[in-house]
Amino acid sequence: MSAEKPYLVVAGPTAVGKTDVAIAIAQELGGEIVIADSRQVYRGLDVGTAKPTAEQRRAVPHHMIDVVEVGIPYTAVDYARDAGGAITRIQERGRTAVVCGGTGFYLAALASQLDPLDNGSAAKDRAQVWSRIEGIPARERHAALAAVDPPTAARLHPHDRQRVERALEVYLLTGEPLSLQVTGGSDPRSHVAVWLTRPRAELHQRIGDRLAVMLGLGLEAETRRFFDAGLSPETAGLDTIGYQEWWPYFADRTGRAQVVGEIDRATRQYAKRQETWFRNQGAYEPVPAVNGLESVLASWEAAQ
Repeated sequence: MSAEKPYLVVAGPTAVGKTDVAIAIAQELGGEIVIADSRQVYRGLDVGTAKPTAEQRRAVPHHMIDVVEVGIPYTAVDYARDAGGAITRIQERGRTAVVCGGTGFYLAALASQLDPLDNGSAAKDRAQVWSRIEGIPARERHAALAAVDPPTAARLHPHDRQRVERALEVYLLTGEPLSLQVTGGSDPRSHVAVWLTRPRAELHQRIGDRLAVMLGLGLEAETRRFFDAGLSPETAGLDTIGYQEWWPYFADRTGRAQVVGEIDRATRQYAKRQETWFRNQGAYEPVPAVNGLESVLASWEAAQ
């Protein structure tokens, strides 16, 4: 499927400031926002996924938020279909579609360009990933895969070493499980893509500050509702940073400070994996977030 008009992608790691830039861009261009976040598609995951506020949604129409219930798997294939339809409808209204998010598999699937291990990833990144895999005892690799990608682990025999290691490689290299992988086979959709950047220390500070805000807004209570409902941290939607860390605390096996610290560390690690992904996507132009509006507009106008 190809689009007559290009769409604009504002991507980048978590907490870099994508939402504010995308809203400003959409207001400037007379556009609407299509979210590309594999957790904001779930209803009820509000605080922990940093969904746009009601005020932000009133300022600019948003799509692909609250699409499915927690517990229902929602793959990149599903996203490409539904987000593609949203983009087409936006363009038919004569408006600009601004895709905003940091889920690499979703963005690649939407563009019909997803192939996580043949995307130009730097050799040193893959070497580091294999160093990590080799550091896991062979008999424990299937269990390690099950911890990060339960659907793939469930369909692979523990002794299928080659496929287990490949699935681990996909996760460690891209930050997304193989179970969300689709292979592009249709014509690429026309788009202009940028990814927002910030110095590492600044991004870490923003991650910590945002976590503090989430805690103040009730992240613990939001998560406890799912715990009290009998759901597990492996449930589709809850198997994500910011939620899954709370289960040991609710079960009185760890302290609250340990949970908060683990969420902060895991979020930093995830941001690093996202940066690796976008850095190795040739179609993505890096843009400092501090002047994101001007730079993104310039990139968009140059492509018209």
